[in-house]
Amino acid sequence: MTNPIAQIIQRYLTGSISPEEEVELQAWLAANKNNRKLLESFRDAKNIQDDLDFFASIDEDKAWKKTRSKQTSAGNRPMRKFLSVAAAIVLAVGVFIVWKFNLGNHAPNEPQAAISHVSDIAPAKSGALLLMADGSQVELAGNSQKVIGSAKNVFGNSEELTIKPVEKQIPLQYNTLIIPKASYYRMTLSDGTKVWVNALSQLRFPVQFAKHERRVFLDGEAYFEVAHKSDQPFIVETGGTEIKVLGTHFNVNSYNDQIRTTLAAGKVEVKRGQDVMELSPGEYSLFSNNQFTKGKADLSHDLAWHNNEFYFKKETIVSIAHQLSRWYDLDVKFRGNVQFDKEYTGSIERDVQLSQVLEMLSYVSNLKFEVEGRKLSIETKN
Repeated sequence: MTNPIAQIIQRYLTGSISPEEEVELQAWLAANKNNRKLLESFRDAKNIQDDLDFFASIDEDKAWKKTRSKQTSAGNRPMRKFLSVAAAIVLAVGVFIVWKFNLGNHAPNEPQAAISHVSDIAPAKSGALLLMADGSQVELAGNSQKVIGSAKNVFGNSEELTIKPVEKQIPLQYNTLIIPKASYYRMTLSDGTKVWVNALSQLRFPVQFAKHERRVFLDGEAYFEVAHKSDQPFIVETGGTEIKVLGTHFNVNSYNDQIRTTLAAGKVEVKRGQDVMELSPGEYSLFSNNQFTKGKADLSHDLAWHNNEFYFKKETIVSIAHQLSRWYDLDVKFRGNVQFDKEYTGSIERDVQLSQVLEMLSYVSNLKFEVEGRKLSIETKN
């Protein structure tokens, strides 16, 4: 019996997939991570039909074994030409990329023709600046860990900052962790809470928490895994909003005027003034235009940065440009009549060169990109 998913993949690769088949394909991709890798393997145009015929005739596990065997024997190969007008399947640094959106019946231009850059730009790397309570600054760099501060309970290097608990109570004083553009960082607070802080963010935290609560202040984005302490709630304050927890995993994004809290595990209470909202796992709260809303979260999207991934879901080029600006330390400018309302959906791991992201964007859009130093210009193709 013919495997129906093989026929759907064939139509996907040739740009003739129907909306109903697209839904079926996405469900199949979500069912098993190996399915995405199997789809990526169909990148050599002259062998696509042979692979699809093979896949249609036997089960998926055997097809995946054949795929892995092909990739092992092939060794390292250069990036192939893109295959589909409905999606780009790209092999880059061992990571595949799937992009999809409606391009109609027009085949896209080769991405290289729409990208101009003098030199490539590497992705963000781990590093931060620590502003001490006494006003001194410490650059968190290098592999060796160093002791920071007079309390001798702060240890840090380029990868992580660790705050050890102290036996005696000391006056409440706050340090500030500053994450510049093109950087990210992680830290462990004195109570054992782990925090991952995204680029262009600041986290203000005490060397030792107060007895009745654990309070930190965030500007930007961070992911928290809070140590459980029933008698000492953990509070994240950001832009006038408080997120109160006892022990849980959640993400807070406050880059813009909007404040979005996404709960992965546990329970949180989000408060602003007299408005209070409780979240259960898989829910988000959004404060925007002076009001709260709550809904079911897409954890893959909201936690993508924590999982080392760009995941754009129906996002405009402006939203995408903001993320690229923070991650690659870019000054982005738009030229001409760029369609700011057009939406894009797709994903790519974040540890790739800027040129690889731009090649993909160029393929799936009518945009042209020019990079000079740290300046990125975006305009419509002629």
